[in-house]
Amino acid sequence: MIKSNPVKALWAEDKPAFGTWITLCPHPRVVKILAVAGFDFVLIEMEHTDFSMQTVGTLAMYARECGLAPIVRPAGTLKPHDLTRPLDAGAQGLLLPSIDDASQLEAIIKQVKYYPIGNRPMNLKGPHTDYFVAPPAEVIAHLNQETLTVAMVETRKSIDNLEDILKVEGLDAIMIGPDDLSQDLGVPGDLQAKVLHEAYDEVFGLCKKHGVTYGLSAQSPEMAGDWVSKGCKWIPYQNDAAMVFNTARAAVPKLHEVGGR
Repeated sequence: MIKSNPVKALWAEDKPAFGTWITLCPHPRVVKILAVAGFDFVLIEMEHTDFSMQTVGTLAMYARECGLAPIVRPAGTLKPHDLTRPLDAGAQGLLLPSIDDASQLEAIIKQVKYYPIGNRPMNLKGPHTDYFVAPPAEVIAHLNQETLTVAMVETRKSIDNLEDILKVEGLDAIMIGPDDLSQDLGVPGDLQAKVLHEAYDEVFGLCKKHGVTYGLSAQSPEMAGDWVSKGCKWIPYQNDAAMVFNTARAAVPKLHEVGGR
C-alpha cells in the first residue's frame, strides 16, 4: 500500500507533531537515528544547503521506510519542477518559503496537487507511491489527501494577507519563519523583540479563527511546551547541526574541567 502521512494522522487526533531538520549530515543513518529517537517528521532542507535532488530522494525514501514523514523545503517556489521533483522523489509534503499572498499559494497548490485540485504532472509509479499498483483514481486521491502543504509566513506582507492565504484550498498548515520575519519587521535576529511576538500572536489568532494548523520551531523542550500551550501543532525541534553543536558545547567545558584545563 501507499504509505500514509504520520503528521496528518496526528493532526486528525488533535495532537502536535514534532520533527527536526536535516541541514548538515545527509546520511540515511541519521534518518534512522531520528526515527528511533521518536520524531514524527524530518525536514529536508534545500533552501539553505547544497543538497542535490539525488540526496533528497535518498533521504526521503529512507524516511518513509522508517516511519518518518519526509517534508522538503525547496530552494524556491518559482519553477514547478522545484516543487514536484521532491514530491516524485518520495517527499510527503513541502514547506513553502515566503508565501506572501493567496494567489502565489493558489498557483503552487495547482502545481503540487493532482486533478481535480491541480495539474501536477502525472507520474503514478515511483517512490512517492511506494511502487504500489492501484487504480489511478485511488492513487491520485491518496496523494492529494496525504501530501502536506505548509506555507511559511516570513514577512509583514504575508501577515497582512493571511486571512486570504488561509482560505486557499489545499493548505494544511502555517509555519512562522522567525528569522526572516524578524528582519522584515526591522529587528533582525532579535527573537525576543516585542514586535515579533506580537506578530506571532496575530498569526496564531488568525489561524485559530480559520481552523488552520500552525506552528514554528522550538530550540528546547520548554519552548516547545510554550508553543503547544498556544495551540501550535507543527513544531520542528532544532536541527541536526544544532543538536551536535549544543551537545558538544555542553560537554567539552566539563571535560576540560575534569582534566584540569
